[in-house]
Amino acid sequence: MLGPLQSIGRALMLPIAVLPAAALLLRLGQPELLDLPWMAAAGDALFANLALLFALGIAVGLTGGAGAAGLAGLVGFLVFDQVFNTLIPQVDGEPDPTIDMGVLSGIIIGLVAAGLYRRYQDIRLPDYLAFFGGRRFVPIITAFAALILGGFFGLVWPTIQVGVNAMGEAIVGLGALGTGLYGFFNRLLIPVGLHHVLNSYVWFQLGTYEGPEGVVHGDLTRYFAGDPTAGIFMAGFFPIMMFGLVGACVAMIRHAEYPKVAFGILGSAAFASFLTGITEPIEFAFLFVAPLLYLVHAVLTGTSLAIATLLEIHIGFGFSAGAIDYVLNFRAPNTQNPLLVPVMGAVYFVLYYAIFSFFIKRFDLATPGRGKGSTGLGADWILPESQRGPAPGQREAEPAPAGRDKDDVLAENVIQALGGRENIESVEGCITRLRLFVGDSGRIDEPRLKELGASGVIRRGKIVQVVMGTQSDRIAARMNRMLKGGG
Repeated sequence: MLGPLQSIGRALMLPIAVLPAAALLLRLGQPELLDLPWMAAAGDALFANLALLFALGIAVGLTGGAGAAGLAGLVGFLVFDQVFNTLIPQVDGEPDPTIDMGVLSGIIIGLVAAGLYRRYQDIRLPDYLAFFGGRRFVPIITAFAALILGGFFGLVWPTIQVGVNAMGEAIVGLGALGTGLYGFFNRLLIPVGLHHVLNSYVWFQLGTYEGPEGVVHGDLTRYFAGDPTAGIFMAGFFPIMMFGLVGACVAMIRHAEYPKVAFGILGSAAFASFLTGITEPIEFAFLFVAPLLYLVHAVLTGTSLAIATLLEIHIGFGFSAGAIDYVLNFRAPNTQNPLLVPVMGAVYFVLYYAIFSFFIKRFDLATPGRGKGSTGLGADWILPESQRGPAPGQREAEPAPAGRDKDDVLAENVIQALGGRENIESVEGCITRLRLFVGDSGRIDEPRLKELGASGVIRRGKIVQVVMGTQSDRIAARMNRMLKGGG
């Protein structure tokens, strides 16, 4: 079950990556900022076509970047959309604007296009139809599949939407409890990379708002469409990402036996969390060596979202809850009580610092820079191999041969530590981790991966995730090139 969900979560990252550009253009073009209608229209165009972007992005993401799969996703979505809008109830000769599948239609078509690509990319047809064989066949079969799916959902979705809306209203009706539970599970799912699946429903499907450009769904898309009730499932992340985790970093540095080593990774990670809302470099620094702290972090995140709801703070983000999004959306017409965010942030900074300090000292937790006595590893285990000295019993890092890129050398070493090329079935790069399917996880040399800079390795059968930090996507690209015989 984890395998397919991990693949979907990984594929969702590609279309979600366009959101920062969409949010930036849309907000900067508003009257209270630059007052450039053409710029706002450009951003709105991306939000208005999110379902199409999901169809394309998922199809490409699940097939290793195959262009034919992307084309199939585009063709499939266009067919699906027209059939669906023709069959749903009509109002004054037009499709009922209140009936809409949102990005779910794009996700479904993207999955179908990717599945058909894998099944039919090498199909051989009779000689008189040979031109339409192989990859050319994929968009054709996808169009027919989308025709059937469009007809099916056009007939049944109006009824299903009643249930979906009822579920959304029930979650929103829970108030602080609902947002708090979402925040807790959002953090809890990060280690296995499934938080994107949860986010996709909350951000793009939860709730309905009829804005000036039509009906939109999801807390994120409703917020940028101007819904005054949106933003409650995002606001509570700002105090955590801008302030709370920074307090956690200060605590880990303060109680490190080698504070310079701890600051080497946590200083830049704290700044990234504050500025952009990218938290994984911090979270993975203590997730594997001190999981108790991670559970505390998940609980605190849940409480932050719940308290933000009680205080009626409404503010959203296009990428993540960092200072950039906070400043950008501070003056949005539907933002409410934004000045309470830094007030909450100051409280959570103190809470994180105090709680992390207590647990680190009380249980001698193995956070970065705590030394071999606490971690069982060198004090600088969290740093990439090129940035630290050899610990006793570990092999010394070899410099890259003259004329060779150091990332290529690192990718080769990672491949060997994963059991060699023949043991790797597929590899994808995420923000801070490599996501892999392997033949035999028992062949993985975990100590060697940690020597190479991995802060943790997650294994579930043939599914493996190696946390290599923000260099992961770059390493994955080189690994894929080598696995395909590109040297």
